Amino acid sequence: MATILFWNLNRKPLQNQVAALCREHEVDIMILAESKLSRATLLEALNRGQRSKFRTPFNPSTRLSFFIRYQAHRLKPVHDDGGVAIRRFLPPIGPDILLAAVHLPSKLHYSDTDQAFGAMRVMEAIQRAESKVGHTRTIVVGDFNMNPFEAGVVGAGGFHAVMDRQIALRGERTVQGEQYQFFYNPMWSRMGDSSAGPPGTYYRSISSPINFFWNTLDQVLIRPDLLELFSDTKLQVVCDVAEQSLLSANGIPDTSFGSDHLPLVFEIDIERRV
Repeated sequence: MATILFWNLNRKPLQNQVAALCREHEVDIMILAESKLSRATLLEALNRGQRSKFRTPFNPSTRLSFFIRYQAHRLKPVHDDGGVAIRRFLPPIGPDILLAAVHLPSKLHYSDTDQAFGAMRVMEAIQRAESKVGHTRTIVVGDFNMNPFEAGVVGAGGFHAVMDRQIALRGERTVQGEQYQFFYNPMWSRMGDSSAGPPGTYYRSISSPINFFWNTLDQVLIRPDLLELFSDTKLQVVCDVAEQSLLSANGIPDTSFGSDHLPLVFEIDIERRV
């Protein structure tokens, strides 16, 4: 079992909260976006009093940070380009997987159309990486700066990520004569008041005519080849750490204690493929 954490830190000094999250959830791989913390600061917080130590693998990315409780060589760079960092994870037991971490451009600077075209570019990089390693055991995780229902996420030329596991298990579909592989997106079930947790991962109130208030910008997408190893019940939008809430009294992210984004934690049962 590999437990993976993603958190956009919003450039805040949250090393103690990060370390507490990793201890509470027994995290094996941690990915951070918008982290201004030094590697030494984070490692000191993560490893303080711990028998199982985090390490930092070689990482060319300037926007995404990786920390693992495995030997550093088990996470190998495959592709790096701005807010996209693709790694080949070679676990001690079980098959290797591709782990693509993303921190995609914000709506403050990119239009919806810009984001959709950017998603196509990211998917091209992921497909090249899949061809390189010879499989599609791929996970994409990070801050997409798009909701699950937006064109860049659901579109065939983008991530092609669907809400229905059974549809994803079909593998692919044909659109205008071309084959497009699916991702499964469990984050659809993490939206709204009936979800198991907060209504989204990021809150923003604006004065424009369309205002979602809660957005699910932080997501994890799973290729069909890994779905037997992934349980929706093991995916959490985390809203407390060290017995303190990451939400304020009015139920939105508390930036005085945490980030403006909530963290994601999920598990992949890689040993089942042995």
